[in-house]
Amino acid sequence: MKKTIVLIILIGSVIISCSKKSIPVITERKTEPAKPVTTNPALSTIIADTAMGKIVFTNRCGRCHELPSPDQFTAKRWEGILSYMMPKARLTQEQEVHVTAYVKANAIK
Repeated sequence: MKKTIVLIILIGSVIISCSKKSIPVITERKTEPAKPVTTNPALSTIIADTAMGKIVFTNRCGRCHELPSPDQFTAKRWEGILSYMMPKARLTQEQEVHVTAYVKANAIK
């Protein structure tokens, strides 16, 4: 009887610990986010992508492992790493664009 109860508790704890973790979602904004001041719209897009990419990279990739520094690898090497890791992190296409922009902008030249 005791073995059955311990087994049920063990299985229950494994199921709970392996369940998908929820991510908080912003449903509405109180204020608009600050926009970067640049004269070149393409440059402001790059700045926004890299800023958001750093946030996503830190929050999503740092959940499972210690984060490598973006300047640890070349842009070409990052392509291989990101193509392997982004599906595991379950990033949206928009998040993938931001993370890629951030990592490549800060990669070894």
